Amino acid sequence: MAVSRVLLLLLFWVASTVCDSHIKPSEFLCNEVERQRLNQAENLCKVMDNCSDLTQPLSSQIRLPDTKIHKKTWEKIHFKDRMAEVLQSLRNLVQDVEAARERMQSGCGSSLLERLEHNARNYQGILTHPSVADEVERLHPGEMSRPPIIQKSSSDLKQILRYFDNLLKGKLEWLMTELDVGCH
Repeated sequence: MAVSRVLLLLLFWVASTVCDSHIKPSEFLCNEVERQRLNQAENLCKVMDNCSDLTQPLSSQIRLPDTKIHKKTWEKIHFKDRMAEVLQSLRNLVQDVEAARERMQSGCGSSLLERLEHNARNYQGILTHPSVADEVERLHPGEMSRPPIIQKSSSDLKQILRYFDNLLKGKLEWLMTELDVGCH
């Protein structure tokens, strides 16, 4: 039983590493299917269910992004502020998960946190890639951005994964929809 859990974890890790490591920013901007494929939150939740060292909450808190969207309010915010909010949420996730992983002994839980951190770093890398930055500047010249305020945190990994998934499927997807005008 334990061997099958390790093999399952290893299979998911290999699949996520191979699948998401070489996506081009243009593919990310212009292809919703590629963006969805890159999101590993649901897979990580499934792996977590078989991970015995994650039966307790994490030893530290992870800052959670605000994932609620009120369309009219969202549209009134400058695009670069919305982009800054998503990027800051990803930065916070990477920093907090890295710190939590350092406090955890090696094993299934540590490996899962490493994958979450890797996935969030992939999104950061794509969103800060020069071609994406150029597209943002072309569509929204001269806008200034200010970092958002993060208010909630959690040590419940399922909740953290749910918020990460909601961020990717919500605010990030809305941003990409606005940027994909150059794709057609």
